[in-house]
Amino acid sequence: MTKKRSVIRQQINKVRYSKNPEKYVIVYIDRDQYGNQRLSSLDLTRVIGVTEWAIFLDDYDTVIPLHRVVEIRDKEGRLVWRRGSNTQEK
Repeated sequence: MTKKRSVIRQQINKVRYSKNPEKYVIVYIDRDQYGNQRLSSLDLTRVIGVTEWAIFLDDYDTVIPLHRVVEIRDKEGRLVWRRGSNTQEK
């Protein structure tokens, strides 16, 4: 596992196992069947598993590779973690 994916996984698990995981969203790059890309977000409560390479959602069908995760925000819009950033806001 690369260091970047390790950091992403740690940050997701940090908020996932916090006292209020329902207060967070993950912003990621979503691709449609035609290869078009857009930013999408999902409630952290939908995440049922995080491996060293992907996030698994509660529909048991959706898998999001960790390299597509761009940031983690709280539902009020405050940044918790962003790809490429060395700092975190609280």
